Amino acid sequence: MSSLTVYHQSSPEYPNKLLTHAEDINSTLAVVGVQFSQAPVQQAVTAGTASEELMAASRVQIDQLMTAHGYASAEILSLCDERGEGSELARALRQEQACQPAHLHYYLAGRGLLALHIGEYVYSLLCEKGDLVGLPAGIAHWFDAGEHPRFAMLRLFDSRQVPGFVPVEGDFAAAFAGLDDC
Repeated sequence: MSSLTVYHQSSPEYPNKLLTHAEDINSTLAVVGVQFSQAPVQQAVTAGTASEELMAASRVQIDQLMTAHGYASAEILSLCDERGEGSELARALRQEQACQPAHLHYYLAGRGLLALHIGEYVYSLLCEKGDLVGLPAGIAHWFDAGEHPRFAMLRLFDSRQVPGFVPVEGDFAAAFAGLDDC
């Protein structure tokens, strides 16, 4: 089940709010310009499947989402690390970063913790299959897939090319609970 935990950046050990109902999550995130909704995944997806294979299998739903939300490019991130050997992708996602164009995360399989650093607050959103999260341009965030990452995530962007992500100074990500701590 998806959940949202809100922290003040000065007290990462004490949450201000914990929400588990989609409507409450949506209304809380909407106040800071983030969209949250849920939509069923239309095809069977296995975490760790090659991104190109998932892109081909999900093409109809990707096209529907791109048209419905006005996005211009897409990429799929997929990882299954059952042995906990670590992954460069998982480590890179765990670093706080920002992306200039607006983008949408759609979780196709597995789960992960998407943390949004907005103003003086951190919004830690436990995302699972079927969750859609629309992020405004420039929002600082990180994604924790846990010690044994198992997820497949579609990211849609409002630019023609998949953009680069810019690291954010400081290391807020290290101070906050990760997926394995939830």
